[in-house]
Amino acid sequence: MGSADFAADLSPVAEPGKVADSVGLRLCGPMAVVTLSRPASHNALSFGSWLRIAQVFDELGDRDLRAVVVRGAGERAFSAGANIEEFPALRMSAEAALDYNAAISNALEAVMGFELPTVAMVRGLAVGGGCELAAACDLRIAATDARFGIPIGRLGVTLGPSEARAIVRLIGPARLKDLLFTARLVDASEALAIGLVDRVVPVEKLAAATAAVVSAIVSSAPTTIRAGKLAADTSGRPLSQHDENVLARLTREAYDGADLKEGVAAFLERRPPRFGRLATEEG
Repeated sequence: MGSADFAADLSPVAEPGKVADSVGLRLCGPMAVVTLSRPASHNALSFGSWLRIAQVFDELGDRDLRAVVVRGAGERAFSAGANIEEFPALRMSAEAALDYNAAISNALEAVMGFELPTVAMVRGLAVGGGCELAAACDLRIAATDARFGIPIGRLGVTLGPSEARAIVRLIGPARLKDLLFTARLVDASEALAIGLVDRVVPVEKLAAATAAVVSAIVSSAPTTIRAGKLAADTSGRPLSQHDENVLARLTREAYDGADLKEGVAAFLERRPPRFGRLATEEG
């Protein structure tokens, strides 16, 4: 699959795949597309949606994939955040909020802890939980009409540690406080300037730009990408025993496996490398 194939799978008219709790999953060769699929309500995330996101990323860990794209259905929003209509029944006491907040935390931790690259493809609103979910991904490609914010002070809920960590790792605590205290929404250009997104492109080029990133990931050595992601994510903090074990395993796979041999051979033969699935498909 090439960049054009990925772009077709990411186009605005692409089907969300199998949908449960307003979260769609579509497998497109080496790419999985997770679609927040409640466009009539700006892809608001229900309690069930948060549970489903955690489940989806847990299941995707067993798939033969190279990258996951998270997007919103329709043209108005990535996600406008929580489905406030269900709050009276599910989030109006401290006891009830514990379960609800745990669902959000588990979903964000599942995304942040996912072994493969994740890319948020953001159009329109990415507010509250939508902003946090985009921040939990590894990269964010935003359209020029994207807007971001954490206006939870107007609602009365609290920001949990996982939500804060997802955003602070991108923009730092001071800028998170700015968004939180002022409840303002920032446009795509300001989001780029403060590090909340990685690229901003015209609306009509969003699918192609996201597809180009996915294509680059898929064309790279998979073990190198996984090891690099883990090294980046653990930079600046002590490694846990689990981190050390995974990095040791990936290092052995890189130097004893086929990827390094293929990369060196391709360089010496002056041809593009064919790693993993690509080697199988093109061999």
